[in-house]
Amino acid sequence: MCRERLSAAARACGLKTDFYFENISAAARIAKRFVPCGKLLLIADEEEAGIALALRGAFAGFQVYSVVSGKENVGQGLFSLPDDLRAVVAVGGRSIAAARFFCTLRGAYLVAVPNRFGASELLALSAGDGYPVNEPDAVLFDVAFVGGKGRADGVAVAALSALYAEDIDVDGVFSGERKDGCHETLRQSAKLAERGAEELFSALCMQETALRRFSGYPSRAFYHLLSGKGGHPDGECAFAALFYSLERYGALFGRGKPRAYFVPDYAARAALAAKYIGEAAYENVRVPSAKESFARTELFEECRAHFCVSAQILGGYADKIRERYYAAGGKKPRFEVQTLQDAFALSADLSPLTSVAALERDLGIPPHMRGGTYGEKTGSKA
Repeated sequence: MCRERLSAAARACGLKTDFYFENISAAARIAKRFVPCGKLLLIADEEEAGIALALRGAFAGFQVYSVVSGKENVGQGLFSLPDDLRAVVAVGGRSIAAARFFCTLRGAYLVAVPNRFGASELLALSAGDGYPVNEPDAVLFDVAFVGGKGRADGVAVAALSALYAEDIDVDGVFSGERKDGCHETLRQSAKLAERGAEELFSALCMQETALRRFSGYPSRAFYHLLSGKGGHPDGECAFAALFYSLERYGALFGRGKPRAYFVPDYAARAALAAKYIGEAAYENVRVPSAKESFARTELFEECRAHFCVSAQILGGYADKIRERYYAAGGKKPRFEVQTLQDAFALSADLSPLTSVAALERDLGIPPHMRGGTYGEKTGSKA
């Protein structure tokens, strides 16, 4: 079932990747689907080298070249390999990233074997330096091989799909332009995040396929801003983004009181946002007229009850995520409340969508937060 869901999501985004949920030993059989023989590269992260190199014997009919990818020399020496190398099997995140770049330039087939719960190195549109890279031809996920590596982070990151889908809903109501091309994929991703190991990995991959089509969600901007604060792990940043966003969401529609007409300093906000995303930040500046401002206030009151219910539903979902996150070994986020407030406010100006933070800005509604879900230091009771 996971394979079918993933394949459907991938094809909807124009991806050619096939997904397999089997033992790591299936890598040789999968590689032979693309090329029956010839020269093949087996590249593995240093910590997975022993397991990967033990697979060499399974590649009958191939001339196998083996490379171990250390933390400091990822990809070094790959382009000294023969030009007629036809396929690559990459084991581990660093090796997969290097292999995607290599296969894009060489035109070789790639079988990627992740060693953690994560999908960014598998399906992101570009390499770390911004160079566009092809997606893998196949992804092989072995539950036993991965074990619990990155599971807590994966649970929190996958749960952000629920926020991204909600971003679409809020924007659709207040902009009048429904942007639902990825909505169903994100909703499915969020549901799978609270299930088993294969489902969690599928959730992360489905989220990444949706982000290939559109990534400018305000909730994603908030998450990225937190990621840049003090080297916190991805899971902690995602967990903080999830619970703090839901607290602000519930506060806005539950007890927010719009001013009759309010014009914030859009120019100053855009200038600050431009430090993060460049001149594109100014494209998000849309100063409403008095008529538009009054109309938005009326719309806010009309849809308040609807979004209060949505916030309650998301709160129940977040409770399940909290349980799974901590059960997987996740750590409590440690963010100062001011850091959360500043990043959340800035997220409104880093996205073209009308968000909770954007409504607070445009309607002149101050944040109803005194420590929020995280308490005095962290932003969560969690």
